[in-house]
Amino acid sequence: MKKILLIILTMALFPVVELCAQTIKGIPYQTVVRDEQGNPVADQELTVRFYIQRTLSTRSGAQPVTLYSETHTATSDANGLVRLQVGEGTPIEGSFGAVDWWGKVSIETEIELAGSGEAVFTSTQELGTVPYALSAENALLLKSDDGTQWSLECDSDGTLKAVAIPERFTKLVFSDEFDGTGLLDDSKWGYEEGYVRNGEEQYYTVAREENAYMADGCLHIVCRNDSALIEDALYEQQWSGSHGYRADTIIPITSASVVTKGKFAFTYGRVEVRAKLPVCLGSWPAIWMFPQDRSDWPACGEIDIIEHVGYDPNNIYFTAHCTDFNSNNQPNRYANSAPIENPEDWHVYSFEWHPDRLLWFIDGELQATVLCGRTYSNTNWPYTKDFYLLLNFAFGGGWGGREGIDVTALPLEYVIDYVRIYQ
Repeated sequence: MKKILLIILTMALFPVVELCAQTIKGIPYQTVVRDEQGNPVADQELTVRFYIQRTLSTRSGAQPVTLYSETHTATSDANGLVRLQVGEGTPIEGSFGAVDWWGKVSIETEIELAGSGEAVFTSTQELGTVPYALSAENALLLKSDDGTQWSLECDSDGTLKAVAIPERFTKLVFSDEFDGTGLLDDSKWGYEEGYVRNGEEQYYTVAREENAYMADGCLHIVCRNDSALIEDALYEQQWSGSHGYRADTIIPITSASVVTKGKFAFTYGRVEVRAKLPVCLGSWPAIWMFPQDRSDWPACGEIDIIEHVGYDPNNIYFTAHCTDFNSNNQPNRYANSAPIENPEDWHVYSFEWHPDRLLWFIDGELQATVLCGRTYSNTNWPYTKDFYLLLNFAFGGGWGGREGIDVTALPLEYVIDYVRIYQ
């Protein structure tokens, strides 16, 4: 006869009170497993799952959105007691470290007898403001008189430094200030190669300084009409029928697309890029993100932080793609745009990626928002896994070349001052 589990549940979260206190990595959880007579069940193997959820609406019956979930295998002790740490299980969805604790957040607990496949106990407990202590992964956060939030961190050699952190974020997880000269740091960046997509005119070169180099504290991505001889070029134009063909080839137009694929990827956070955009007929610079496996586009998902086309210089475009909403399925309700003046001047383009919403900014001003619907799945919200970053300067192609191209405007530079990603 299957035991009926009666659960006495306690949860505790202890805030950091000292500068040197150990950083909290999870939420302590304990429960006593009892049978139907109320006796502790000793040495019982259990499967425990936790779902951290947020309810966006105050309407009756509003369904919560799962921010993070994980599973544990545990065994009760001689007194029927089980102790676990929420945040240290095997992730099912999302990242515990990237959970945004604002709003009405709760934890749903689901417990089953190991191997039964049937949940025999579930409970939901709303959390208060205490979980914000979980964001204290840095030693200290300070605010200057102008409201800027700063994190005190140490370099690998122990040198103390202050890092500006956007509000509601606590750590800088990736950055490049492009302070060097010559080629990019290959521990952070790789390259796309060849004629990649959209029937574009440019060939993306690999580690060719004429197309991507650091100087004066900036990354310069240069599109050139240089008829360059590229040794062992991957001459594989879209729809040409040639696959994997390589030969020393004269390439009319060259450019670069630099990526963090295989170097850095993340789930949820804030991306900031300060850049000057190139503008001419045919120009198509972008800042965007892809998952590591993009073979099943659009099902895999794609997030375009910005796109800019030279024939429409006074608008910036922001788009998310998925199976239900993509450029092949118009209109794309995840597509937005905003006016911009002087795109060739410096602007900060920012993007915030949360489990339930996507936000785009220009110079700190919110420009567009996409919210996860009450009913969501991989077909309309695949933005729950690691994505990597791309910076590219395309020329011509399906969108960039819609009104023609002006090769006489080349060479032209796409200049990036810095890239910073926060969580």
